[in-house]
Amino acid sequence: MKTSMDSLKFVCKWSGSVPNAKQQIKVGGLQLDGCTFDGSRLSENQRNSPSVCTVPTCNMAWVSQNSDDIYSSTDSISLPVYFSEDREKIVTNLKLPCLSSERDRWVQTGAALFLKNQ
Repeated sequence: MKTSMDSLKFVCKWSGSVPNAKQQIKVGGLQLDGCTFDGSRLSENQRNSPSVCTVPTCNMAWVSQNSDDIYSSTDSISLPVYFSEDREKIVTNLKLPCLSSERDRWVQTGAALFLKNQ
């Protein structure tokens, strides 16, 4: 790739391949706390649903800073990805699509992703 890291940005896409990515990885098994995610939008947990759920597989890649954003900043929320549910070690942030009018709701629920359950 022979490109400086300073000229790249880390992106994810929840369905399909990451555009303009020379190499990408698929990450599965991420856990979500505070809401549910079906791959296209966030929604509230139901009374009988578990508080933590597994999200669909995500494609991740480093792309040029000049590449178009996959999800606009107004129609997505950047959620932290923690190593585990204790939320002590943050790994990265991932954008998930959501309605701009609902962003505050997901912040208030403390929505976050985890690599593994305790």
